[in-house]
Amino acid sequence: MEYGILSIVPTIVAVGLALTTKNVYVSLLLGLFIGNVIIFDGNILSGVDGIIKSVETVFADGSNLTTMLAISLMGGMILLIQKAGGVNGFIDFLTVRTSLIKSKKSANFITWLIGIIVFVSANMSSLIAGSIMKPVNDKYLTSPEKQAFIVHTVSAPVCALIPLSSWGAYMISVLENSGVEGAAGVMIKSIPLSFYVVIAVAIVPIMILTGFDFGPMKKAELRVIEEDKLAKASGVYEKGEDEKTTTCLLLILPVAAMIAVTIIGMYITGDGNILNGAGMRSFLWGVLSGIAIAFVMILAKKVMTFKEASASLYEGWVGMLPIIIILTFALGLGDLVSTLGTGEYLANAFSGILSPALLPVIAFIIALIISFSTGSSWGTMAVVLPLVMPMAFTMGTSIPLLAGAVWSGGLFGDQSSPISDTTVVACSATKCGIAEHIRSQFPYTLSVALISAVLYIVVGFIM
Repeated sequence: MEYGILSIVPTIVAVGLALTTKNVYVSLLLGLFIGNVIIFDGNILSGVDGIIKSVETVFADGSNLTTMLAISLMGGMILLIQKAGGVNGFIDFLTVRTSLIKSKKSANFITWLIGIIVFVSANMSSLIAGSIMKPVNDKYLTSPEKQAFIVHTVSAPVCALIPLSSWGAYMISVLENSGVEGAAGVMIKSIPLSFYVVIAVAIVPIMILTGFDFGPMKKAELRVIEEDKLAKASGVYEKGEDEKTTTCLLLILPVAAMIAVTIIGMYITGDGNILNGAGMRSFLWGVLSGIAIAFVMILAKKVMTFKEASASLYEGWVGMLPIIIILTFALGLGDLVSTLGTGEYLANAFSGILSPALLPVIAFIIALIISFSTGSSWGTMAVVLPLVMPMAFTMGTSIPLLAGAVWSGGLFGDQSSPISDTTVVACSATKCGIAEHIRSQFPYTLSVALISAVLYIVVGFIM
């Protein structure tokens, strides 16, 4: 069944309310409700029941459960290590003993660098870079909004720039399904032509080193500085009794074990090819290994009793429940807009204004709108490429340029949409509100999108 313009209503409601009310729970829930009411021809009771079915569908997907377990257990591991003093020991190691990080700029830059190094999975990149570096960034008064922006920008975009993972395989398969010959070669050629992706990743270190911020992001940065002054003046800035400082190895060794086991897991699940491995499942194995190492070290050094360590792990795990709820609703809404055919409707609505030289920029805009509306970069690629590629073959438009435009548009939504799973994960790792994250970074992502659009117009006439 085709739902026409009604297919975009749930997304408009969810995104609009999330940004205006800052209540992401209610916004996503209302989006789910309206979407199900549309599907069930206006039946309100069926719409309510549809919400339950949407949640059941999310939990029926094993990969979703794996992601949720990994996120919640990662939260438990970090809190366990923090209460045992490993986080403070790590901060002391980086800032005092080695002076590796001496300023806010160096803390931000290392965060960006870690995000790039972990390029095999977008969510894994955000979780590792955000969680490990958050205490250091907090020490140098980096706002949660700025931290979320950094780790989010180098998650999915870097996976597309360094496609040595399931991202590369997927991009090639979408090109092949769109009738492109020599898809692997086209994919490689399209990477430097993915203007939004390249600029978004490159602009972060430039902003870090120059200290340039504007709009809501600048206000967030100034807010943190002011809050720090008030905390110092009121005396609540002093370290609490439960905030111990022990060896940095209490953080380094569990994290190293987590990364090593993740890599081994990807090798095993990929049947000897790490690039074909199950990223989040392997990451879950890694987190469990990290927790085990942390427990052994804590008990061996008698930093905490087994009961205290278990309580800290549980507290951190439960503390991630709000994020899991948001992720559940976001994934449910993503499935719903797929059922409604939101992506197909928007793609067809724009298809009549395509022309040879402007085809790349129009494809970019179509992908941008669809990905923002659906929160899915992969879904956007699967919808837009088969639509525009036949036109490109007929019109003589550059295939790599067009592919790069679609990758770019898809990644814009992945980074900018409040219903994207990578948005939820980036916010969970940095303890940043989703509405605050979207509101503060949108001037940046929109600016990069405008620059990219201009480039696609210019290069579209040249190539």
